[in-house]
Amino acid sequence: THHFVTLQVGVLLKGTCYLAEEIFHLQSRHHSSFWRALRACFPLHWHWLMLLVCGSAYAALLDGDGQPLGLHLGLASLCHLLILALGLN
Repeated sequence: THHFVTLQVGVLLKGTCYLAEEIFHLQSRHHSSFWRALRACFPLHWHWLMLLVCGSAYAALLDGDGQPLGLHLGLASLCHLLILALGLN
């Protein structure tokens, strides 16, 4: 479950980086439509459902852990950024 959550967090991080770059090209690429840029950067077809399912399962499994869920998600984000930085994906 941790691996799937990390992958989905990675998709969200990539989409956020793409959106930050596409903001500068709203006029030329997306005809001044922020929503078109948003749809181009975040593939919404199945990632949101997968993130919801994996996140729910992850939260259910960590219920008795005693650690805050934000800490686990932050570590998952850092793990995925490390994977991207090392080119292991």
